[in-house]
Amino acid sequence: MQHNTKIAVFLVPTLFFYIIFTTISLLPWYTGLCLAAAEFFGMHHVVTKVLLDAPPSSTAVTGSPYFAGIIFGSLFFVGWEWVTVLVRSTPGYAVTNLCFGFCFLLCCYNFFRSVTLDPGACPKPADEAELKSIIEELASEGRLNGQTFCVVCMARKPLRSKHCRVCDRCTARFDHHCPWVWNCVGVSNHRQFIMFILSLVLGVICFNYLVYAYFSHNVPSDAVPAASCILPTTLCSWTSQKPFLTAVSIWASLQLLWTSILLLAQLWQVTKQVTTLEVSNLSRFGFMGGRGTSALGQEGLTHPKQGQHMMGDDEPNPDGIGGHPSASAPGQRQHSKSSTAFILQLLGLDRLTAKSNRRALAHSSPNSNPFDQGVWRNCLDFWTTGRELGVEYGSLYDVPSDGFAKKPGEENGRWKGKGRKGGYEPVQAEEV
Repeated sequence: MQHNTKIAVFLVPTLFFYIIFTTISLLPWYTGLCLAAAEFFGMHHVVTKVLLDAPPSSTAVTGSPYFAGIIFGSLFFVGWEWVTVLVRSTPGYAVTNLCFGFCFLLCCYNFFRSVTLDPGACPKPADEAELKSIIEELASEGRLNGQTFCVVCMARKPLRSKHCRVCDRCTARFDHHCPWVWNCVGVSNHRQFIMFILSLVLGVICFNYLVYAYFSHNVPSDAVPAASCILPTTLCSWTSQKPFLTAVSIWASLQLLWTSILLLAQLWQVTKQVTTLEVSNLSRFGFMGGRGTSALGQEGLTHPKQGQHMMGDDEPNPDGIGGHPSASAPGQRQHSKSSTAFILQLLGLDRLTAKSNRRALAHSSPNSNPFDQGVWRNCLDFWTTGRELGVEYGSLYDVPSDGFAKKPGEENGRWKGKGRKGGYEPVQAEEV
């Protein structure tokens, strides 16, 4: 994709949002909403068919800055309405304005960082000799397969990593590819991603409260609503006074539901020391494909139901966006499910709605995940990017079969980290 095309794809949503909000503010609701919906689909058509010339659910679309542009456009108009209308018309709500301003700046910053940060680089061999040595070592141990070696990057794959087909690279502690931040979410930008979602949710709540305060104090009680309005009289009076602000507030509110669910899911996964990829694969392969206890090593595994050899990147794409479809899925059935599935995957809700994933989570054993050290240490490990457990996720290739030593002063700890680059210290059997 050319540089100018990327810029156009990124900025088109902002332009169309202005047209959509203006349409709603100028026309009666029964024509404004219909025309605004047509303009929204027109935006999608311009991006997918004109600029990208690709199907809506293809890798070309999800790997483009289109969805990140939707976030940028939404942030732009929310911030514009706050600066030009709300902050000057709600003087009695200084604390709420301060909270919104803080959340807005924090959201913009973490959105920018989520987009621009390397999600977690996995080291590659320095030369042909090192590559040959890695291949020979894995082959001699019977572990040369798609779980341990990436044939695209031609490098050894760390535990909990994955090669993203959209970004075309391996990412350490891979969570998922997120089109909303135009990047993969991995060990190096996962914290920024969660802070982005958290500040977005809190910011929308503060923004809507300020909108309510604005209408409550600035709309005359005797304001005459439009005769065609079907809402209660008070709401009709409010929307007729500032229809542009109303449209922006409604659009922001629509984002609140799915981002709240996504935030709760992400925070829950942090407490359980699992990623979105691992949750997606849990019902099929178990945690890390059954390698959680390390006694299994990193051999290729056979799926008990399908007899399918688990070869890492050859497995069905758990992101579901821009990946290769499962070979077992008939084309017609896949096409009939594509619209609903794509929307759920785009919003990050497909893992929560899959029955197999819910059953696997409900019946999974805590001992199957060697990284799970309890809520407190799991959170510390996440926010310190592995320092709590002494893990360098970009170069972690094995889990010792005996577990790991507890930290000094901890009676119930199981593992001890020896520093960011020191790896793990094995525990002797009699110490456990």
